[in-house]
Amino acid sequence: MDMRATDLIKDNSCPRTRATECSCSTIKTVTESLDTVIAQCDLQHSDTVKGTILFIQAPGTPTLIKGTVSGLEPGDHGFHIHEFGDMSKGCESMGAHYNPDNVDHGNEDSGHVGDLGNIIADENGNCVQSIKDKYLQLRGYRYNIIGRSVVIHKEMDDLGRGGLDSTGKIIDKKPG
Repeated sequence: MDMRATDLIKDNSCPRTRATECSCSTIKTVTESLDTVIAQCDLQHSDTVKGTILFIQAPGTPTLIKGTVSGLEPGDHGFHIHEFGDMSKGCESMGAHYNPDNVDHGNEDSGHVGDLGNIIADENGNCVQSIKDKYLQLRGYRYNIIGRSVVIHKEMDDLGRGGLDSTGKIIDKKPG
């Protein structure tokens, strides 16, 4: 039996994620469950970009992130989990990238929990993505992303390397 994110929802707002519905009281139940946990994010805060992102985690495994997105400009787009699920003022109310360990910005291998690198839209603006992430969780408390927001940025993410040049290519300003 799969446990879905909708099974976790309560009718009050969450002090941890600022989501309108709090899931904190049931995190322990999910953590101890032997079921696969599936959370779904429907992209909806744009007139043009649409899609669905699934997060799937079985006990003791990395989280699988699978998604289909349309309406993007062709090319790379930063893909992140932000601190809060509050979309009332766009990125401003969603907070920063989710970073419970206060580490430097980077990619899914060497950044913080909310860093998922870039996704790539084809010439038609479509992206089908599959990522295995060893940090973000649908179980437990510290790295749990349930109730937070998923953001696909208009621009490429520089992966913490220092910026983009005028052509949109990453400028590597970090030594090494």
